[in-house]
Amino acid sequence: MTEGRIIARNWKARAATLVVLWAGQCFAEGTDCNYYEGQDSSINGPLALGRVNNQSPRVNFLKSSILKAGCPNMGAACQNKAFLIPGDEVVMIGTEGDFVCASYADKQGRVTDGWLPRSAITIMQDRPAATIKDWTGRWQSGSERIVVIRQAGKAGILSIKGDATWGASDPERVRRGAINIGSLEGETQAEGATLSFGMGKNGTVPFEQADDEGGCKVWMQRLDPYLLVRDNNHCGGMNVSFTSVYRRSQ
Repeated sequence: MTEGRIIARNWKARAATLVVLWAGQCFAEGTDCNYYEGQDSSINGPLALGRVNNQSPRVNFLKSSILKAGCPNMGAACQNKAFLIPGDEVVMIGTEGDFVCASYADKQGRVTDGWLPRSAITIMQDRPAATIKDWTGRWQSGSERIVVIRQAGKAGILSIKGDATWGASDPERVRRGAINIGSLEGETQAEGATLSFGMGKNGTVPFEQADDEGGCKVWMQRLDPYLLVRDNNHCGGMNVSFTSVYRRSQ
């Protein structure tokens, strides 16, 4: 993969803006494009899988209006270094005029978010139904989040374990031992392309029965080739969240 295709996220800034993520808005007032925040639908309808078409050999991500006034547009001043090539697939979070708000994760789980020209993205429809095998594997989002899903002993039941950190990319925090950690663990049955569960004192509990204030609640969706995860910010220490776009690494 070309180095220019990925822009490293500012994880500190992202963590500082995380709130309880059940609202489902992806960019404020329809003018900005943020990372995937855990919504199960976009502001324009269901989340969708898009594929970069053959419009050009490369399609650059575009800056938002927060980074540069007047963006996004196709001018050189709005072009980011990160780019995609035909065949790359993205999670379409929403659209605004001639642009798509999207998240892309490479095979190492490194995530890039931003605007893309709508004309360069083809919506992938009529996807095959998710099977148990589609769920299993080691899923990664950046270097701070890993979710491992395996088939449990009972037919149709999945075993899910995950680990996440916050601050591990900051050398000063590492030196001080000021890294926050989180984990999740449960067994549940997938309902097609989605699953959910909560963590109770004695193990897995139904999502609806988990403690909203202190219990870890997790929702997941398969959207080839991605695993989308959201939690309720109670699955670890301060600023730790599993909410993100994941790519299968094994």
